[in-house]
Amino acid sequence: MNVLTIETVVVGLVVGAVSIAVGLAVEWAWPATDASQARPLFNLTLLAPTTILGALTAPLFGILTTLGVKALGCGLLVLPSRGWGLIAGAAVYFLTMDGLEYAFHRAQHKIPALWAMHSLHHSDSAFNISTTVRHFWADTLIKSGTIYLLAALIFKVDDRILGIYWCMSFYNYFVHMNVRVGFGRFSWLLNAPQYHRLHHSRRAGDEGCNFAAHLPLFDVLCGAYRRPMPGDYPPTGLESGPTPSNLMDALTWPLHTHAAGRLEDPAS
Repeated sequence: MNVLTIETVVVGLVVGAVSIAVGLAVEWAWPATDASQARPLFNLTLLAPTTILGALTAPLFGILTTLGVKALGCGLLVLPSRGWGLIAGAAVYFLTMDGLEYAFHRAQHKIPALWAMHSLHHSDSAFNISTTVRHFWADTLIKSGTIYLLAALIFKVDDRILGIYWCMSFYNYFVHMNVRVGFGRFSWLLNAPQYHRLHHSRRAGDEGCNFAAHLPLFDVLCGAYRRPMPGDYPPTGLESGPTPSNLMDALTWPLHTHAAGRLEDPAS
């Protein structure tokens, strides 16, 4: 890892920590639902052993994968990175990555082995900004060998485009906030806390909707779009099964879960 990469990781950690701290303060002042059951400190303890290489730095693993493949001379399409071309190139890369993230997310809810890991993220019964980093440690490793690698094989990407994408990925913190923010009739344009909360809902009938990371357009195209109703902020978490009580539970989560909750029918 070169100096630039180390610096980028440090910046990412600092920005992530500050984002969570500010978000928790906002949630405390203007919560969408009762936050007394939230366990932000538990979620944050996952950063060091697990999500420091996972949810928080997931974009960095994609960047490193892309740089590695680029060094091998791979990448079928060269994205423009000068002048106005930088905006176009960043938009194409963002749209592609958001689509790949969407496909992987759908797979996490359809394939039992992936759900056994991803259900750790959904096990948080107090949806809040710290839920963003509540992921199983192997998620990013799998992404690195699948969707990040595929993107790297498709595109030759300038470092500036990768940097723009990395910065945009921090929007993920916002969509996990426990605040009353939704875009109403325009919810199909961009993800928001209310829109994503429906995806984390444990309420019967809410399963199988709103998988989008940034762009709900993918939900619209795949028939998984559900517009939140005004004032609707349902309870979150798994319908049944265990919840992690300590760090070891989180590190060995697939051994404790039996795919309870939002696993889609594999035949659907």
